[in-house]
Amino acid sequence: MNFKIIGVVGQIASGKGILVNYLISHFDFISFSLSSIVHAELKKKGIKKYTRQTLQDKGDELRRRFGDDVLARRLFEAINEQKKDRIIIEGIRNPVEIEFLKKNSNFILVGVKANRELRFKRLLSRGKKWDPQTYEDFLKVDRRDIGVGQGKSGQQVGKCLAYCDYVLTNNKDLGDFDKKVEKLFIHKLFPSRFV
Repeated sequence: MNFKIIGVVGQIASGKGILVNYLISHFDFISFSLSSIVHAELKKKGIKKYTRQTLQDKGDELRRRFGDDVLARRLFEAINEQKKDRIIIEGIRNPVEIEFLKKNSNFILVGVKANRELRFKRLLSRGKKWDPQTYEDFLKVDRRDIGVGQGKSGQQVGKCLAYCDYVLTNNKDLGDFDKKVEKLFIHKLFPSRFV
């Protein structure tokens, strides 16, 4: 098996970035994010300051206006123009985006999960400017992200995880997660590169 397009989906602060960095450093993948399409839309409108909610709202609006696969379609057009052959696609938050991406036979989807309390601790330690600072605020953000109270065009990470070809659980330390990532990619998906 030699998949050329790997989608990464997961809960907030579950460890998606660790997985992406592993693929970049070990397999020369290049990462693209669906949120880059949303960032471009905000830039076109002259919006320079935004929050996670602003990005989510704009993404939801684009899906409602142009179809739920719009971010995936636009990103795929940009990727095809660059003619890269090992691609990671991050920021997948809606099942219709996955359905579009799965039309490519070289695509697989890997999910990352971790328990909620641990993700909140990780979120606090990573210090991103728009991350919630209280557990109550984190729960609001997390619930929206997984799809609670969201319409068809909204955030649906919970449903997206059900589409995954592989799901990695990251409930321990970095060493444990690295072993799981290595087992999946070196021993299962790309073994011929290490013979």
